[in-house]
Amino acid sequence: MRQELPEELSIQAGYAAWASCYDDDGNPLIAMEEPVVRSWFGPLRGARVLDLGCGTGRHTWALADAGAKVWALDLTLEMIAKARVKCDGHEVCWVRHALPRALPFPASTFDVVVLGLVVEHIADLPRLLAELARVMKPGGRCIVSALHPDRTGEGQRARFIDPETGLRRAITTFHRTIEQYLQAGREAGLLLEGEQSLIVPPELAEHLPRAIPYVGQALGWVACWSTPPI
Repeated sequence: MRQELPEELSIQAGYAAWASCYDDDGNPLIAMEEPVVRSWFGPLRGARVLDLGCGTGRHTWALADAGAKVWALDLTLEMIAKARVKCDGHEVCWVRHALPRALPFPASTFDVVVLGLVVEHIADLPRLLAELARVMKPGGRCIVSALHPDRTGEGQRARFIDPETGLRRAITTFHRTIEQYLQAGREAGLLLEGEQSLIVPPELAEHLPRAIPYVGQALGWVACWSTPPI
């Protein structure tokens, strides 16, 4: 087992170090999360979409490729640089932004908002969800994914193998129960469309060794909220 340094990295420092290998380090959570999140996208051609915490642009690319007009926000310049390369040829507006600060958009701007593996890094979740509700159009949709509360409840944090040292590094991660996530959504005036725990299947471990310790366990969680229609 690899040594894990006890000190947590900040969000910016952690994802700056992770950026170079984020897309190809065999993370089973990403493999499970992407198809479930994208199943909630709905019709995208011509839609105005906000990808918050876009990282290396894995959801940004899928959204833009489906014909959406995408605004992609992230704090970490190293992640945005990777995303720009991935999304070359697609029209995307890139913005550096630190969550949960107020979003630089007027009310009722977006049809869809995506937060892929972001919310577990946000200390003030009610503030963030209130901002999302503000910038979403009536009847808009918000799709959120996170490291599963069962895992954060055991003390697990978002973590990666530092390509420079070979050591496992953890990034600041906040634990919440599923009910706490859902309550924050209710307080923001969002309507729950559905939620799902992502259970690791045995076949995933056959080609992603990092999945082996989690077979049969919940590794991720995805929820979809909407804003009330007019």
